[in-house]
Amino acid sequence: MRKCVLVIFLCAAFTACESEAEREREARRQVQAKTAVAPDGSIHLTAGQIRTNNIETVMAAEEDVAPSIPAVGRVKPRAGGESQVFAPFAGRIVAESASIPRLGGSVQKNDLLAEVEQLFPASERLQVKTTSLQFETDISQARQELDLHQKELDRAHLLYEGGAIPQKQLQTAEFNLKQAQVKLDGAERAKAEYDATISQQSQQRRTEIRAPISGTVVAIDLVNGQQVDPSKSLMTIVDVRTVWVELAVHERDLLKARRATGADVVAPSNPNRIYRAQLVNVGAVVDPQNRTVPVTFSVSNDGGLKLETYVEGRIPMGAPQKAILILASAVLSEEGVSSVFVETEPGVFRRRIVMLGQRRGEKMVISGGLQAGEKVVSVGAQALNSETLKGLIPVLEEGEQR
Repeated sequence: MRKCVLVIFLCAAFTACESEAEREREARRQVQAKTAVAPDGSIHLTAGQIRTNNIETVMAAEEDVAPSIPAVGRVKPRAGGESQVFAPFAGRIVAESASIPRLGGSVQKNDLLAEVEQLFPASERLQVKTTSLQFETDISQARQELDLHQKELDRAHLLYEGGAIPQKQLQTAEFNLKQAQVKLDGAERAKAEYDATISQQSQQRRTEIRAPISGTVVAIDLVNGQQVDPSKSLMTIVDVRTVWVELAVHERDLLKARRATGADVVAPSNPNRIYRAQLVNVGAVVDPQNRTVPVTFSVSNDGGLKLETYVEGRIPMGAPQKAILILASAVLSEEGVSSVFVETEPGVFRRRIVMLGQRRGEKMVISGGLQAGEKVVSVGAQALNSETLKGLIPVLEEGEQR
């Protein structure tokens, strides 16, 4: 009897242990299903999950890429592409017949910017002022006399109509009024003639200020009526349609750079835009601090390259070689390690560590870890890399296709 009880107890204990183990295995399966992460680290998603998380893939393809020398530099005005505007002599700015350009505005070569009027010497200015005041005094006195004679004539008319004075006295009053009018007209005419003479002399002292080059106004200190002298810049004009890019090339690459004919230039503000540059000059002096030589290139600018901004450049060297390129947005970087997600089969994604080469606009050269023809996640790589996403992927329904 005791043996039977012992056997039954052992069977029950074994069954309980087996049930507990089964529950643990089921729990692990549930966790794996919820995270969609297989034991080998691959991520399994359904077609619906791929659409929900906006995951897109592209084929890694081989392209012709020329080996190149990397360098950084800055944008500068080309030789003759920057000009400052000065007054030819000390004087006063006159903008009656010209429109002073605004900061950031465009001008064409030989556009009339303003005129500068040479000032009279102090003694001449005093004489002109004194003479003008005398003319104004004469006019004022003549006008007062005219008003007085007008009142006398009005009074004479009243007296004559009343028979108090003879006609001759009335005629005398009329004559005096006419004489006063002649005097006023003469004073005003004399002042007008004097003003015209001074104005003509001023015009003869004026010199036009014209734009020396076509370009954009990047600095201006010029207003109508301003007193100027020839030592102070009034305006700076820069032609930004063609600019120079000065790349700092290490001295070890100098011999290669001398054989170059051009370069590819990228501004950090728009890394997807590549500017083709033509070689202008290779410097002859090595910077003693960083052991680089300035190599200058000419670039046709569409406005994306701003003066004095830093740029990245690559000077192509040798014949193009085949290389694998993918979108730079597909690359994940964590703690100095670069990786991508590859779709190894429909709905199955694996993280792959890759070696990066040079950047080519919006694409990145992959020098190791990826083969041509493999499908790389171009949109949604961050989502796949997110632990949050892995924890929120729902349990796959029975019969749902991966």
